Amino acid sequence: MYKLYNVKAWGSLSIHLLLEELGVPYTNIWMTADQVREPEYLQINPLGMIPALGLADGRSLYESAAIVSFLVAAHPDGGMSPAFGSNDYGEFMSLLHLMSTELYPTISLASGNSAYAETSAQDAHIVATATALADRYWQLLDDRLAKHGPWLMGKEFSALDFYCFMLSIWGKPSEAALHQRFPRIAKLAAAVRARPKLKAALESHGVVDLGGYGG
Repeated sequence: MYKLYNVKAWGSLSIHLLLEELGVPYTNIWMTADQVREPEYLQINPLGMIPALGLADGRSLYESAAIVSFLVAAHPDGGMSPAFGSNDYGEFMSLLHLMSTELYPTISLASGNSAYAETSAQDAHIVATATALADRYWQLLDDRLAKHGPWLMGKEFSALDFYCFMLSIWGKPSEAALHQRFPRIAKLAAAVRARPKLKAALESHGVVDLGGYGG
């Protein structure tokens, strides 16, 4: 049985939704921001970040995209990715890593209070630059949905859509504002929220409704 180390509306959200959709047994371990920094958790995830996924043999995985990749491979009958080795799977991985390595950290920088800034002026510059870059990535995804939707892999729902939904709730200056700029992202988010199997998990993170994360 898996152990999901989880903080409400943090980067563990996509993993939580994926586990629910797959219907595999897991134990959900709610954490606080303070607990994530404690030595006990650093033994599980030395990065001191969320998520982490504990495995039955005592090992743990971290980095959200790596956990998504592991789960779709470990449970191929769940249908949460294209067939391994197919061209579609290659495209799936490209989109997953676009979101995890480019969009995710850019959204974090757009939140402000950057460790890279020494002054408020530097921080404001980072926020403005990161917000513009994040919008470029969102436009790429929105354009893809316009051309191939309703899901990121076309007609097939996949783990990508959970990841995209998670990032969208952190939209700047708000989720609602992001939806106004990118209507296909808004449609995808609404469709994820409407999936019956996810109701309890979405409620537990406080993101059932638009703006539940904070705007």
